[in-house]
Amino acid sequence: MSLLSNARAAAARFDPAVWRVLLHSTLIGLALSIADLLFNFYLVSAGYGNDVAGDFSTLYRVAGVVFGLPIGLMIDRIGARRALLVGVFGYAAAWVLLLSFNSFWALAIAQFLIGAASITAGTAAVPLLTQVTSDGQRATVFGWNASVGLMIGLLGSVVAGQLPGIVSRVFAVGPQTTFAYRGALTLVVVLALISALPVLWGVREEPRADRLAAVANDTRPPLSVRRMLRICLPAWLLGIGGGAILPFHNLFFRDVYGLSDAAVGAVLATVAVGQGVGGLITGVVAARFGVQRAAWILRLGAAPAMLLMLVPSLPVAITGYFLRGFCIVASFPLNDTLTMQIVPRQQRGRVLSIMSMTWSLGWAMTSPISGRLQLAYGFTPVLLIAAISYVLSAWAIATLRMPAHATG
Repeated sequence: MSLLSNARAAAARFDPAVWRVLLHSTLIGLALSIADLLFNFYLVSAGYGNDVAGDFSTLYRVAGVVFGLPIGLMIDRIGARRALLVGVFGYAAAWVLLLSFNSFWALAIAQFLIGAASITAGTAAVPLLTQVTSDGQRATVFGWNASVGLMIGLLGSVVAGQLPGIVSRVFAVGPQTTFAYRGALTLVVVLALISALPVLWGVREEPRADRLAAVANDTRPPLSVRRMLRICLPAWLLGIGGGAILPFHNLFFRDVYGLSDAAVGAVLATVAVGQGVGGLITGVVAARFGVQRAAWILRLGAAPAMLLMLVPSLPVAITGYFLRGFCIVASFPLNDTLTMQIVPRQQRGRVLSIMSMTWSLGWAMTSPISGRLQLAYGFTPVLLIAAISYVLSAWAIATLRMPAHATG
């Protein structure tokens, strides 16, 4: 009840533009959850294996490494709103390309473009929300933005699990055929395009003169490259942990426990509840423990949660994955808030892009290794890699030196 009361009080103070960005995050989150569940199944139906799934996940993240800094510079130049729209429309177009071809290289190019577009939209959302929130609201709004995009995964995973069956009945094809998965994934394109509408017609761009004035008023000295990289270290370690398991979580539940596509969708929907609740508590936890302490404690909690997935019991594995999602989604908006406190205004776009690059680099380093480890040894080593990475990421947040002049 206290959580609901605090949430209502915070929501009453939100600018209308915040609600429009949150609606965008909800719709694009629905698209992402459908793509997340079905894409690996689509690859398998086309004759590819877990190793290729890992390679494609790597391509997705490599796009973030290649385009991370240009994305940050683009955000600073054209504004966060325009950059977000470029990312959303590019994401939809890249999915059209992916669903139009079956060859490895066509799929690889499309996946690379999907990664670049997705990271553009995701990176732009943080400075866009920063523009329309006050210092005291930021931890709450960042958490809500993460929460709505993931809570909708509850619906997205359930819908995604049913979509191939619906397509198979309508077109009289098998439910695990390439045609069925392609038809189901078409909804990703539609939802991505719809998600642009609240931002396109409801959020105004901060005038360039105002952005420049705000930069000029921030008198903090610029950070060195070494300091910026140290701030981004938790994101790199988080990417390593994510790359080890997230591209394969649907395959984990299907291969280890023999679940059907619909049952896997139901499991991931349950996990989405934990992720959504985790995002909602960020403001409350930050107010009680402080942003930095709350961030590292929650990040650390993901490690034992991953170890629960080693227990050969489906309920225990689901519980572990549920808690992992809760802890990670509660921690990363707090880490974003911490970053906004530390980094001078004139360097925020650059640091956000470097964070995106390092996170993508960590993911890209781990995904292909994880896919091959699974083929040789199963999921045990990759779960251990993820747990260790979360511990190190928590340590990197806890030991981050806060300057005396840090502000919200």
